[in-house]
Amino acid sequence: MTGSAELTVDLGRLSPEVLELRARILRAGLDPSTAHFSGDDDPLAIHALARLGTRVVGAGSLLPEPLDGVPGYRVRGMAVEQAYRGRGVGTSILLRLLQVVHEATGTQEESATSRSTSVTPVWCHARVAARSLYERYGFEVVGEVFVIEGIGPHVLMVQRRS
Repeated sequence: MTGSAELTVDLGRLSPEVLELRARILRAGLDPSTAHFSGDDDPLAIHALARLGTRVVGAGSLLPEPLDGVPGYRVRGMAVEQAYRGRGVGTSILLRLLQVVHEATGTQEESATSRSTSVTPVWCHARVAARSLYERYGFEVVGEVFVIEGIGPHVLMVQRRS
C-alpha cells in the first residue's frame, strides 16, 4: 500500500459509505439507488468496509441466501477503488467475509487460504475480470458467462466447502 497507513476491514450494517462506493464503482452511470441490493437490510447481512487509514478503499457484503435450495451465503457488492486494485484490498475483504462464514457455521479455517471446511456453499455472481480473486480461495465457475444488463459479464462462482 502507500505510506504507513494500515489496511483495516470493519464489519457492520449497511452504511452510506458502502452504498456510495458501490454506486460509484459497480453502478457507474446508473441511478445510485441501484447500489442498494435486495437483502442488504436483512438483519443477518454483514457489510465490510476496507479503509487505508481514514480513506475508504473497498467494500463487500455477505448475505444469507440459498443456492439451488441449499442454505448458503452470498458474497456480493465487492468493490475496490481503481487505484488500490491488485494490492490485496479485495483479498482482505473476501477473507474477512469468509471468516464470518467459518464463525457462523462453527468451522475453523485451516489457514488463510482454507478452501474446504463446511458443507455450507458460499457463492457469488463475479465479474469476469474478478474471477481469479475467487478462484484463489476455492471458488469454481458453475455454468456459462452471463451478462447483467448495464453492468457487464459475470459468472456464477461457488465455493463448495466439504
